[in-house]
Amino acid sequence: MPTPYEMSSVVITGPKSVQEDIIKELHNLKILHIVEHSKSDLADIGTPLESANKLSEILIKARSLISTLKIKKEDKKFELKKGLLEIESTTKKLNNELNASLEELRKTEELISRNEAVKQELEILKDIDMPIEALSPYNSLAYFSGYLKGKNSSKILNEQLHEISSKFMLLESDTKKGDFIALFIEAKNKEDASKILQKVRFAPVNFLNIIGLRGNASSNLRKVEEDNKKLQKKKEEIKTRIEKLKDEHKSFLLAADEFLSEQLEKAEAPLKFASTQSSFLIKGWVPSDELSSAIARLNKTSKNKIYVHFEPAKKTDRVPVKLKNPKYAKSFEFFLDLYSIPTYKEIDPTFFIFLTFPILFGIMLGDIGYGIVSFLLFWLLKKKMPKAKNFFNILMLASFVSMLFGIMFGEFFGLEIFHSVVSREHEMFKLMYIAIGIGVVHVNIGLIIGFINELKSHGVMHAIYAKASWIVLETGVAILALNYFGKMNVSLLLGAAFLGASILMILKGEGFKGIIELPALFTNIMSYARLMAIGLSSVILAIIINEQSREFFHKGGFFILVGVLILIIGHAINIMLGLLASFLHSLRLHYVEFFSKFFHGGAEKYKPFGAKE
Repeated sequence: MPTPYEMSSVVITGPKSVQEDIIKELHNLKILHIVEHSKSDLADIGTPLESANKLSEILIKARSLISTLKIKKEDKKFELKKGLLEIESTTKKLNNELNASLEELRKTEELISRNEAVKQELEILKDIDMPIEALSPYNSLAYFSGYLKGKNSSKILNEQLHEISSKFMLLESDTKKGDFIALFIEAKNKEDASKILQKVRFAPVNFLNIIGLRGNASSNLRKVEEDNKKLQKKKEEIKTRIEKLKDEHKSFLLAADEFLSEQLEKAEAPLKFASTQSSFLIKGWVPSDELSSAIARLNKTSKNKIYVHFEPAKKTDRVPVKLKNPKYAKSFEFFLDLYSIPTYKEIDPTFFIFLTFPILFGIMLGDIGYGIVSFLLFWLLKKKMPKAKNFFNILMLASFVSMLFGIMFGEFFGLEIFHSVVSREHEMFKLMYIAIGIGVVHVNIGLIIGFINELKSHGVMHAIYAKASWIVLETGVAILALNYFGKMNVSLLLGAAFLGASILMILKGEGFKGIIELPALFTNIMSYARLMAIGLSSVILAIIINEQSREFFHKGGFFILVGVLILIIGHAINIMLGLLASFLHSLRLHYVEFFSKFFHGGAEKYKPFGAKE
């Protein structure tokens, strides 16, 4: 049975004089999962190395530059020639250059923005023959500027203004927003003019940005547009300068980030150690098969000035888990990262997921054409998103298995192209029985794994009561069911005996909680009927798409193109729905129906000091 790597508890202690050398060696070894020390009366928490503050400060500057320049991670490696000195001087220089360029860019954009505001106001006034300085405040005159809304508003305004005074000037311009007016009237008539304007639905416009300009709006508008062209050109030049800075230094900055992160990790490592005035103590976990070589290297580095104590993991220890799976199944660890890591003494279910997930997925999708399309889709996505390769490896394998089940069902884009082992369209009940049979097998594999887990943790009797009891229960129910349907001629007492014994065993092993969960076993098994239901829904939708398109093909002409579109769009939607349903329901059958029979999880994942995520 697959289990995690064996781990050993390790305690390393020595004088402060060799602490930095030990940290560097542990970082190079990349095998020690450090257990953080909590402050106690016996030992305090260690203090960072002297270089920590400086490293942190430079790292912040480097990451700020990476963020500001929007630099993305790249596979290309850059070699730092002078280490920290080169990084410090270069990041300082880059920071100054970038800040100067960004400040210049900010000021330029502010000028462009201000000019745009001026331009908008000048656009309103460009068709009115009036000097801009006329809009300045007056002692003896009042003026109003804005839009009139509604028909004949200008005529009505003119008539009513004449009723209160003959001493006014009304300038007009027809715009998209309505009639724009500028009204100048004696200051004593300001209130009366304001009331008239309200009656004709006047919307005032305040000119705040053009105050101080002289001459007419048209000439000023030309000047502003010319000024903005120059500013836009300057803006592009600054952006080009920043982009050049990015292109020239992005590899350096990424390498600096990686280097500084490593150095800072080493400098801050003592924060996880126990410490006294003259010594340090490191506690952690190391894979047992790498322990002896690691101790030899640490002794050599410290010139035998350290003491290393180690022992195998105890039953009560909270051990970090390093999963141990063959390369072909390793991608399926993705599902445990998504859910929970098995405890140190538990069986790792990764290999079982590798065996069963593609099968459950394949039964539901189960079409040669759909399998080919999805395989190619996930292959392309894997090329585009290499960081998600494990996820796409799983889906590519599941798509391949879908093709195999497509051959079993004889289906190609919903068409039965040859005589199949089982027809999903015509043998629905047969497929349902197969699905439930798969459920029985899958659930019982989970119970057997659970039995082994309990055997290792609590002994044989507890394993029998807690897990074997459920298999006894299934046996009793099977005997009674087969008798009822006339498939077996055995005394009903035998089935009842198995049933009664199983209930007592469950009560002993899992208590009253186990009795409450008795129906759950059978609902779990029946849940596998979804393998038939999801697959059947996909087949029926594919048949409808094919039949609809066939009708258009028979009409000929333009309708052939319509039929082709129905086929392409319809099957594309059906594939997407099929992939989503097959993935989610396969995952659910593992997380709920399968894992519930044996899996506890909750362990901490093994994260060795110095190793990258």
